[in-house]
Amino acid sequence: MWGIVLLIFFVAGSRQISITEFSVPDSIESGGDAPLQCGYELSWNETVHDLTVKWWFTPLGESVDKRIQLYQRIVGHPPESIKLDIEIKGSDDILLQNVTPESSGTYECEVSALEDEKRQRDDLIVFSKGELWLNVTEVEDGPDEDDDKDVLVTCEATDVAPFPVLVISVNEEVVITNDTLVLEQDNNTFNATNTVTLSRERADGAEIACELFWNTTHEPYKVTETYNVGSTGANGTSSSLLLVILAILCNIFYIKK
Repeated sequence: MWGIVLLIFFVAGSRQISITEFSVPDSIESGGDAPLQCGYELSWNETVHDLTVKWWFTPLGESVDKRIQLYQRIVGHPPESIKLDIEIKGSDDILLQNVTPESSGTYECEVSALEDEKRQRDDLIVFSKGELWLNVTEVEDGPDEDDDKDVLVTCEATDVAPFPVLVISVNEEVVITNDTLVLEQDNNTFNATNTVTLSRERADGAEIACELFWNTTHEPYKVTETYNVGSTGANGTSSSLLLVILAILCNIFYIKK
């Protein structure tokens, strides 16, 4: 009988504080609001009178010793948001408002009572679409097998986050390139450029696309263009050239008149 009582006492006494509900979004678009959730259970010998709950933030790429306190609730005192862009939702849940790429990082909930303490953390990535452009233009013939002009494809993104990957495709077939340039800015965003030179034959009539990827789940973000070098008539003269000739003839006729 006493053995059973001691066993029950040992099990109850060994129970520790635990975080039972914890949620941080994996990713969210810049300008949105991110809800952070933290719920807990106390040990058998602890009461809410001993409780302290805190939220911490470690910026992306920084070590944990650079973490920043966002929120705290000490029993007997009102909850306190230490940063202005945080809304207290109750039960130690908080809402990060109008997040930016600089809000990317690790968010940690700390619950402590007496000498017992538990922490749980997860990463949040704030992505920014910025601006995405695709430019397709003819350039002078390069070192290839034909004498026709080549087609230069430029894919450019500005003010995007996190670190971007720009992919150029022709008729949904990815073109492998080695001409990608990515520059980091002061606000945790990036400017990126990717270029590739195509033969005129390959580019003519093709759907050319520039697509932006990040290391996070997101909807497809791309721009496309169907590039036409110019249709050719029966006499082998392009329609654009025919229009130029027609304009010159009309101008000559107008001058003579």
